Parts: sequence; C-alpha cells; structure tokens
Amino acid sequence: MTEQPRPSFEQLERELQYYRTEYNTLGAQRVRIQEQLSQVTREARRSKIVAKLIREAYAIGGSDLSEDGVGGRILSIVADNAICDRAMFFLQDRYLPGVFTVQHSHGASLEASLAISNPPAFLFTSSSEPGGPVAQALIEFAGVPYLLWAFNESSGRALLFGKRTESNIHRPFESGDREIVEVVLAVYEDVLLRKRAEAALRQAKRVAEDTNNARAQFLAHFSHELRTPLNAIIGFAQLLMQQGKHTRPPEESDEYARLILDAGESLSTLAKDILDFSSLSHGKPQLKIDWVPIRYLLHSAERSVSAQRAQCGVEIEIGAFAEGLQALMDYDRFRQILANLLGNALKFTPAGGRITLTAEMTARDEMILAVRDNGIGIPADDIPRVLEPFVQLDGSINGAVNGAVNGSLNGSVHGAGLGLPIALQLVEAHGGTMRIESVFGAGTAVIITLPPGSARRVT
Repeated sequence: MTEQPRPSFEQLERELQYYRTEYNTLGAQRVRIQEQLSQVTREARRSKIVAKLIREAYAIGGSDLSEDGVGGRILSIVADNAICDRAMFFLQDRYLPGVFTVQHSHGASLEASLAISNPPAFLFTSSSEPGGPVAQALIEFAGVPYLLWAFNESSGRALLFGKRTESNIHRPFESGDREIVEVVLAVYEDVLLRKRAEAALRQAKRVAEDTNNARAQFLAHFSHELRTPLNAIIGFAQLLMQQGKHTRPPEESDEYARLILDAGESLSTLAKDILDFSSLSHGKPQLKIDWVPIRYLLHSAERSVSAQRAQCGVEIEIGAFAEGLQALMDYDRFRQILANLLGNALKFTPAGGRITLTAEMTARDEMILAVRDNGIGIPADDIPRVLEPFVQLDGSINGAVNGAVNGSLNGSVHGAGLGLPIALQLVEAHGGTMRIESVFGAGTAVIITLPPGSARRVT
C-alpha cells in the first residue's frame, strides 16, 4: 500500500484560512439575516400595534364617550399596548406659536404649558440617540429620558410618548416608530372631529325640534290673537249695522265704536311687534345714536301708555333723577323699549297698583334705567322663559292674581309675547344688559344697564 504524502504546513495553513473566511462569511450572513428578521419583526409589531390602535380607537367613535373623554381613552389604549408608560396630547396656542398646553395625559397629571421654539414634526430619543435642545426640553417637561414626539402644524395638535427604561418589553424608540405616533395623532384628531360633528348634529336636531315646537306654538297663539280682535271688530260692526232696525242710545254706539277701535289697535300692535321681532332677528338694527335728555325720554315713554294706564287704574310714577342727565342712545328705540316694559308691567299689576320708572348715572358713567311694579311677580323658574319669544305665562299669572292679590287683571292679557324679547334685543344692540328681578306675588323689576360712557350731566 502506497503511503499518502502528508500535507505541508503551508497547505494546512491555506485550508485553515479558507475555512476561517467561510465561517466569517456565514457568520456575517447570519447576522444580516438576524437583523433583517429583527427589522421585519419590528415592522410587523408596529403594523400590528397600529392596526389594533386604529380598531380600538375607532370603536370609541361609535360609543357614547364625550369629546372630552376621547383623548384620555386613546392614550390608555396606547399604554395598554406597551408602547410607553407616559403619554400626552398637546394643543398649540392659536396666538402664541410654540406654546403648547396639555389637553389629555396618561401616567402623569400635568396641567401646564410647554414652550418650544420651532417645534419639529417628529423626533425620538433613545440611549443611542439623545436628541438636541428641543428633545432635552421635552425630556425635562415629561420627566422621562426616552421620547416619541409628533406635531401636526395644520391642526396645532401634538402627541408625546415617554418611557423610563429600555428593555425587551420597552424596546428603544427609533425612526421607524414615526408611523405609530403619527397614526395615533391622526386617529385622535379624526375621532375628535367625528365627536364634534355628532354633537353639532345633535344640537342642530334639538334646534330644529325647538324651532318646530316654537313655530307650532306661535301659529296656535297667533291665530288666537288674530281671532280675538277680529271677532270683536266683526261682531260690534254687525251690531252697528243693525242700528237701523233697532234704536240704540248714542252712548252704546260710541262704546261699540270704541271697542272696534281698541281691537284694531290691538291688531296694529300685534303686527308691529311681529315685524319688529322679525327684523331684529335677521340683523342688527340701525341705530341713530345721540345724547338724549332723560327727562324727555321718561315722560315721553309714560305718555305713550297713558291710555292703557287709565284703563288699568294703575299709577305710573317717575322717580327723581339728576338735573341735566343725558344718555347716549337711539331715542325712538329706547322709547319703544320703555313703552314695552311699562305696557308689560301694566298688564300684570292690579288696579290701585304702582309702577315706578327711574334713571341714574353710576360712577363709571353707566346709565341705569329701571321699571318696577308691585304687581303679581314672576315665579323664579319662569324668569328665563319670559325673555323667550311667543312665551306667555297666562296660567301661572292668573293663578297668582287670584291667589296672591285676590283680584283680576285689568284689561286683557293679550299680545304675541314679544315685548320683553324685543326690548332685550334692542338693549343688547346698544351694548347694554337687561335683567329681571322678581318676587312671586310681590312685584317685578326690569333693570337696564348701558355701558360706561353712556351717561353724562349737562349743566
């Protein structure tokens, strides 16, 4: 048997070098495959997290959760998926760019503002990526070293994720996580807009229902208010036409004529109130502002209801006021305001009652006008309602008259229920306020306050 020659040392050295190279090549390939597998795993995990977040977040859109509860619930979903242990939604100040206020938070109770110059659309920090000055400012604010940040400049909203440690569970943040933080921010904004749209629809539905109810009530009330004077006009006119068949004393004919005139004036007032309210509701009235002597205004308003006052048997007293007092206002409109308030007070003040009309100037040169009566008053719960158009409190008021003052109303309690709403709109057009103070069974005061600079004294 022929003995094989032994390989030389040089040959063994070459073979060893070859296997070393092959081993290193295989090792490098293995590392690259592991890195690729890790990257694929991270991408798959991110996609899974994003899909779960979208699914769970949009489930909120179909729930009864309010708009204020949306942010906190979405942040809880994020934390439950082990992305972070602290999260915050911010809103940028509309007038101070770079100033953010915490709107919702998870893992921290922060009610503070954060100032960032030139806020980035995205940033992250990790043990290998400490970040720049903006990142450091966010780290100090959040109190955690590792962050994910996204900012939507168009909406002014931002989202911050933070965690204290990096581990197998809390893996380091990286640039690929931009998808997660931006998707969460987008989903939050989308759900928020959906909730706002739902709230707007519900409000529109309520308004539409209230409008339909108000329209139905108005038509019913308006038809009654029209029929009453029209029936009076027709009935008494027919009686006058029968005068040839039946001899009537002159005073009876005069009374019929007066009642027809009263009914016609009621129709005229009703039409005027409706036209006034309609014009005021569809636009701000054109005011002719000038300095008006208060003495002239108060006496003119008192004379405008003199016929109604004489019929009701109620006294109207003009209180003392400073000599030379003037107010900056539209005279015709304010005369209408005071006439409406006096007319309303006359309706609900029994015979022998008293109405007081006063005016005074404050230290801030505000003008305060008030109409006070000692009539039947308004129940506290009904005060806001009397400022609503077409609202009348006939039932409760009649009960109050019978029970509290043991009498009956002087004159009819008719009208479209627009006197106070018209007065309120005209006062607000002057930049003023109108409030009602009343004690049920003891009287009512309507107080008008015009803004500073609306009053002066001329000597």
